Amino acid sequence: MFRPSRKKREGDDRHLAWKIRLFVAGAATAFAGMAMSLSWLVWIGVGVLAVAVVLRFLPAGD
Repeated sequence: MFRPSRKKREGDDRHLAWKIRLFVAGAATAFAGMAMSLSWLVWIGVGVLAVAVVLRFLPAGD
């Protein structure tokens, strides 16, 4: 069974605010594309979400 640790990580996540902003923007764009049946708008939303995932792998820094 997966049990995440409750210990605090070393340092803060400096990209957290951008991850949240990109998630909201990407999700809203993708949902708008689905609602209007515009596949290109859905793909833009998916691309924005992919950028947010890439931020996960950047080094945290000091």
